[in-house]
Amino acid sequence: MKKVDIKNAVGTIQRELTKYGLMTPGNGIDFPVSIMVEQVENDRGRVVPHMVAKWRETTATPDGYDEMPTSKCEEMDRYFNAELFVNGIIQRAKWIQAKHEDRVAYLEENPFGHPALYPVWAESRHVAAQCINVMTGPVYC
Repeated sequence: MKKVDIKNAVGTIQRELTKYGLMTPGNGIDFPVSIMVEQVENDRGRVVPHMVAKWRETTATPDGYDEMPTSKCEEMDRYFNAELFVNGIIQRAKWIQAKHEDRVAYLEENPFGHPALYPVWAESRHVAAQCINVMTGPVYC
């Protein structure tokens, strides 16, 4: 992949991550997802550019649930597609932004639940809480 193409790919990924609140380039370096281009050996033994995204995620461990670093890495060859790469991250945007305690609650209820389904679970939990908190009149939930 040419340097110009790499620069365009990085720009596309930054734009999409910023749109979903996962990256805020103007507000320092403390944002949920970081991206970089790294030189990594591929499956043919050549050292070539790879797009790497890193974030923290709640994961099941032998001792319960811990917040651990997670990464997504893909070779930037002629088949690389920046939109496809970033869609794998933004589909779990709400999951990445959620508090660790909320992610643990989701995983306890859905041990094999996919992070992309977290927003549906969170919304249903919010609606259920509203139904319980209504004090007067009939409740239609």
